[in-house]
Amino acid sequence: MKYKTIVLLFICLFAGTTRAEEFVTYESGICRFNLHDYEMTKPVERAIVFGISRLADTYKDTFGFRFPDNFKVRVTIICGEEKFKEYQKEQIGKVISETGYFSGRDWETVVLQPKDSKKTKEAKEMIGIVFHEANHMMMAWCVPWCPDWLNEGMSEYFEGLNVIGENRRVYLQKSRSKWCKLWARKGFPIKLPEYLALNHDQWMSLRGRDINAAYTIGYSLTYFMMSSENTEKVLKELLWEFRRSGQEADSVKIINENYPGGLEKLERNWKKWIPKARPYRPLRALRKEEEKPKEQTAAANQNSKKKE
Repeated sequence: MKYKTIVLLFICLFAGTTRAEEFVTYESGICRFNLHDYEMTKPVERAIVFGISRLADTYKDTFGFRFPDNFKVRVTIICGEEKFKEYQKEQIGKVISETGYFSGRDWETVVLQPKDSKKTKEAKEMIGIVFHEANHMMMAWCVPWCPDWLNEGMSEYFEGLNVIGENRRVYLQKSRSKWCKLWARKGFPIKLPEYLALNHDQWMSLRGRDINAAYTIGYSLTYFMMSSENTEKVLKELLWEFRRSGQEADSVKIINENYPGGLEKLERNWKKWIPKARPYRPLRALRKEEEKPKEQTAAANQNSKKKE
């Protein structure tokens, strides 16, 4: 009996070691990378670390949340669809996504890197999915219960964060914008108060019937609220009330109490904004990053004048 136990233990340890050796694991900035059959280039690594750091800055500076000094976002990137699906089945028992997901049990963002994906455009798409899933992780940390419309809305919003090249901005998703323009003219698939009041099961039911509406409405509302300091404050109140009260919190009530004119006025302003929405906007955390070199240059100029 002891012999069998030792053999089984050896097999389990060996199997676990083999799986672990399939991955290359290391830390870089706020990220703990876990890579399978994927050699990440330095520009892609820098882009992911920079972008996730800006997400954390937004949660801290815009919404007032705090992370511990040792906070890390675990980013697992798997090259190849077969291994990606196999990893999902081992981790959560079934395949729930073709591109990426966040595992709350393992506190891990997992993303697919297709084997034939070498172009800059495809790298940007993969990085966007990393940001989407990383937002789910940060949301879960800061707001353990958040309604699906806002959780997915913010994740879709941050998926549009471009950090490659000089144009570091959050870009409006064109396809979702087109749908909102159409709905603003002809009517939305669901009334806004009803949409905001959906619980998880109801939102998933809407997703099953009309996945486009479920994601797009929440995304558009988030983009709208992230477009000005006044509406960012309303978003902050929503997040903090969900943190305090969980499922007892009421999106409609919070907006009525914090937006001048309440939900009715916010809805009117949102629908007026939809056709005028800018194709991109500078995330405040990115503006701060861009201002640092200017401040350093100004300080250097002042120092040189003093020396003269």
